[in-house]
Amino acid sequence: MNPVKYSPYNPNSRIFIAALLTSFILISGCPTWNNYVQQHAGLPPVAFAERPTLETIMATVNTSQSIQQLQTQNAKVSIPGAPSLKANVVIDRPRNFRLTASLFDFTRTEVDFGSNQELAWLWIREQPDPAVYFVRHDQLASTAAKYYMPIDLNWITEAMGLVYIDPAEHHEGPFDLGQGKYEIRSRIQSPMGELNRRLIIDDRFGWVLEQHLTLDNGKSLASVKASKHSFYPQHGVSLPHRIKIQLFPGQQNQIAFQIDVPRYQINSNMGNASQLWTMPKYDGYEQIDLSTMPAPQTSYFYPLDQVQPAPGNIPRYQTQIASPRFRGDNFNR
Repeated sequence: MNPVKYSPYNPNSRIFIAALLTSFILISGCPTWNNYVQQHAGLPPVAFAERPTLETIMATVNTSQSIQQLQTQNAKVSIPGAPSLKANVVIDRPRNFRLTASLFDFTRTEVDFGSNQELAWLWIREQPDPAVYFVRHDQLASTAAKYYMPIDLNWITEAMGLVYIDPAEHHEGPFDLGQGKYEIRSRIQSPMGELNRRLIIDDRFGWVLEQHLTLDNGKSLASVKASKHSFYPQHGVSLPHRIKIQLFPGQQNQIAFQIDVPRYQINSNMGNASQLWTMPKYDGYEQIDLSTMPAPQTSYFYPLDQVQPAPGNIPRYQTQIASPRFRGDNFNR
């Protein structure tokens, strides 16, 4: 049998050489090839080739600080026992946040949750004692409003993947949890005082997979589980496309919901800012300042302090902020 000789004009030879070179590049882990694949296939770079230090994890997680504006349209919000909602989410750091949701594109708004530089608000069409509840940021920690909104509203932004580990705060770790995860434990500030925060980090790509906020008495304020991350090479960050959020577990008004994001727009034009960051007015719904509310009779969080309402009219009734109650007539609009 005559040996097969290589010729640049032989198609079979060219295919063989191309396959050989491709195999060699893949096996050798050529950095140029890896960079090309990551750039054009959306694969994230490996953040931790070996066990990382706390400083390395902080630097990786804090790459999200390159994002000033973040928005998504037609996200899906799923609430147990209720129809799913279509939502638009807009973030302009540090305080501007807006989530509006409806059953369909052509139906009325069901949920409006937002924040601007001065205050935050929450409105749910179908809830007990429906109203637009709001509180000024500078009154949140010093009034009974902290029992109704005990979490720093910046945490909602972090739940969407824009997590920040402040070097000035106290941190411990990383602790190796096994199964491809590290844990960072922190003490952070909130309207309720200092909280314990646990971050669960992917041990290869540095994604924040879970966030848990707890009180010193061990009770949980909130939890987030993030998955389906995508890498955005132009900005050098990975963002989750599925976010599961649980607020105030164990309370009568506990809330659990999931946000599925089809795509993000990063650092792009956000439209009419004056309208976007203005607290809404809904016909037939009173605006209630949570800082004027009396403290609840019982507290899931701490023994109640002697909190005085801020100056203003105290409402005639005790209320609660709860998850929406959707009725069948919502579809007939």
